[in-house]
Amino acid sequence: MTVNMPEASRQALGEGGLKQLCLSLRSELKRFLLARRVSDTDADDLLQDLFIRLETTATGPIRAPRAYLYQMLNNLAHLRRRTEGRRDARDGAWLYHTEGDSAPNPETVLLARDYLARIQDQLDVLPERTMYIFRQYRISGASQKAIAQELGISLSAVEKHLQRAYRAVIEARQSLDGLGATDKGGSDGSAS
Repeated sequence: MTVNMPEASRQALGEGGLKQLCLSLRSELKRFLLARRVSDTDADDLLQDLFIRLETTATGPIRAPRAYLYQMLNNLAHLRRRTEGRRDARDGAWLYHTEGDSAPNPETVLLARDYLARIQDQLDVLPERTMYIFRQYRISGASQKAIAQELGISLSAVEKHLQRAYRAVIEARQSLDGLGATDKGGSDGSAS
């Protein structure tokens, strides 16, 4: 089948003419993407991807260059949507450690809050200075040296206060983990 196109035009399409056509149709191609609910920024990215593909891909004679560009752009948009969907699903599963749920279940939230409250209760019985040092170091991000200078104590004293706080956290976790193990053992009826 012959294409009703002057020889010079067909020659230009073979030697970078698709890139020229892409540039001349840029606003039209962008409207095409926007009509398909692609964001303005993503549309610009996709047009750049299209141009790069044209730069790096060798093509032979193309019967309908305009349709070819639209199809390439449509394929790039679909590929991006699929890739983003997979990424979002993977990230969601990783963040929440569930099989595709978008948020942790209410029971998990309540258990985590209870766990945190029990550890906080354990920390609250520590001496005030130990708690202050622990908070400055772990929450505020102050260095041990800065805390020692601020309180006028040795670096070794700061380390001892932190060790005491860490020990309290570890003991609280162990007692809570032990509670969970006994609750599980007693609830299945096997501990009768």
